[in-house]
Amino acid sequence: MPKAKNAKSDVKNSKARQARVNPIAASVKRLYNKSAPLLICEALLFGIAAILMVVKPVAILTALTLVIGIALILFGLYRTIAGFVVSRDVGGGWVDVLFGLVNIVLGVLFCIYPVGSIISLIYIFIVLFLFKSLRALIFSVNMIRAKFGHYWFDLIMSVILIALAIFLMVYPMAGAVVMVYYLAAVLLLYAAADVYMYIEILRLKKLADD
Repeated sequence: MPKAKNAKSDVKNSKARQARVNPIAASVKRLYNKSAPLLICEALLFGIAAILMVVKPVAILTALTLVIGIALILFGLYRTIAGFVVSRDVGGGWVDVLFGLVNIVLGVLFCIYPVGSIISLIYIFIVLFLFKSLRALIFSVNMIRAKFGHYWFDLIMSVILIALAIFLMVYPMAGAVVMVYYLAAVLLLYAAADVYMYIEILRLKKLADD
């Protein structure tokens, strides 16, 4: 038993001496121990979520709508309760109550009618997108009149954006599915970045060990 204790103390002392001799290696090891598990878990989580989005985009849209609905209900309850508290104390807060009730109603509609709610959201975004496309078209026409800049390129891009907005108005679910695919691509990029960072930290740890 004393020999085992002495061996353990010798190991601890040697590690402490190594840390004092090479503080950079010790900091690299601490970085690896803290970051490596987190990076691997994030990469797996993002990768699995991206694959599910690609395989079942409609189900993901439905789940996303339910999440938005629950968030609206919780936020509406908070604003409603806060509005009642304020109105009771200082005589105001009824705007917060009304805003909270509207959020609760919207949240319930999102949970009961997920498909209709997501299509309504898509139409709102499409109208905003069409408005910005029309502004880009007006800007490109003004550039053509002034003979300034890459006006032909601006004109072509604005026409393409307007055509895309009209297409999304006719086929709103196509826009929703494209949005899910876009989110899946972003998650895959994040997962690839986590894997790359893990490989770099692992390579740095090996260099520090050598």
